[in-house]
Amino acid sequence: MRRAARRVYHDSMRFNSLDYLFFFLAVVGPYFAIPARHRRSWLLVASVFFYMYWSPAFILLILYTTTIDYFVARRLAVTEAARSRRRLLALSYVTNFGALFLFKYYDFFMDSWQSVLGAAGLAVHAPLLHLVLPVGISFYTFEAISYTTDVYLRRYPAETDYRRLLLFIVFFPKLIAGPIERAWHLIPQFERTQRFDYARVRNGLAKILWGLFKKVVIADRLAIYVDLVYDHAGRHVGSTLLLATVFFCFQIYCDFSAYSDIAIGTSQVMGFDLLRNFRRPYFATSIGDFWRRWHISLSTWFRDYVYIPLGGNRDGFARTNLNIFAVFLISGIWHGANWTFALWGVYHGTFLVLQNLGNRFLPTVLPHGPIRRIVHTALTFPIVCLSWVLFRANSLRDAGHIYHEILFDLAPRAFFPGTLAQLAYGVFGIVVLLAVESVTEAGGFEALFAPRLKPARWAAYAAIACLIVMIGVIDGGQFIYFQF
Repeated sequence: MRRAARRVYHDSMRFNSLDYLFFFLAVVGPYFAIPARHRRSWLLVASVFFYMYWSPAFILLILYTTTIDYFVARRLAVTEAARSRRRLLALSYVTNFGALFLFKYYDFFMDSWQSVLGAAGLAVHAPLLHLVLPVGISFYTFEAISYTTDVYLRRYPAETDYRRLLLFIVFFPKLIAGPIERAWHLIPQFERTQRFDYARVRNGLAKILWGLFKKVVIADRLAIYVDLVYDHAGRHVGSTLLLATVFFCFQIYCDFSAYSDIAIGTSQVMGFDLLRNFRRPYFATSIGDFWRRWHISLSTWFRDYVYIPLGGNRDGFARTNLNIFAVFLISGIWHGANWTFALWGVYHGTFLVLQNLGNRFLPTVLPHGPIRRIVHTALTFPIVCLSWVLFRANSLRDAGHIYHEILFDLAPRAFFPGTLAQLAYGVFGIVVLLAVESVTEAGGFEALFAPRLKPARWAAYAAIACLIVMIGVIDGGQFIYFQF
């Protein structure tokens, strides 16, 4: 994958590592034995340790920004003057977005500016900082901004307990890659007395198991072939590149949704509900529907804190589409300091605008029903799949080559840069995923938890565990979204 920013954290506290298994047992095991009044402190200590295991020095950055936000929110709660309230909110924005820009985007924008001036014949040497990217900064920054904004808008009261606010930011299951939580949803849960509930714990562990399966059996298996092709894109023609693109389409979904599944499952075991992040996105019937199913916590964040403040759909059709396009451009840049990500956002924004134009000016051809749903899904999937080229390509040059070969030279003469076993594992994982998600999309998943199906359910758990051990890439790479 593209060269990521340098990191200083250990690479072993992954959800798919033994280190995390031991950490999970050490934290969750005593959790219900601890008196209820001490559980929040236990989780706070565990979460701080979890983050420091990755990136010890950058806990100071979290403490700094959280402290600013704590006092900003406390002042907002007692300040009535509109001008003073705006200044307080601006302080929170400058603190949080300033840190995000400095660590993630400064070098990118300075390097881009230097290239633009160089193309104009002006030799400018912009100073680059080469700073280490703090792990999870894009995610916890958005959570902090949502908190102070909600306090400013009086949607949520300012927290009077600093430890509770800090726990909201660093709660370990969602700290590194989401879901992007909201204060009104998570913080009140910290005040409830969580009791051990067998059904909830079982369901949480089952979600963790399914997440591990998606990560090590599907995503990391697909990654072997994807990396062979995309890291040497210039050597390949359309057929090989198309297969790698389809594989990456499922790799990134399984990789990212696996993290969310494990985060949500871990929280569920302890009695907490995190926001849903995925809802079978490749069954979407339009690009708009895709974004209601993909990275839901980010999509709704942009809706509430960017799209609606820009005017949403209140100022006419043209302004609505301009707002949509702006949101997706920002979303692309949020994903990474690289022009490929910006164009990825432009790609989705463009198709959403085209979708709106089609809905407004073109007649409906197919009546509502299963046939229309199938046709629209079949049209949406390739659009989404091709968008991932920009997300995965190492450079704009590589992306251009891949698009050209797939669209204009889809020849069957390319060599297969792997083994038949790799192909078989990849296809097997995709088939299993689609089978499970088809049942879920049809509404049949809940029936699997009927008491009479208990033996079959436990057999499925055992089969998944065996497949993880037998064909899973146990020493696979990091989760893709960790780089953001």
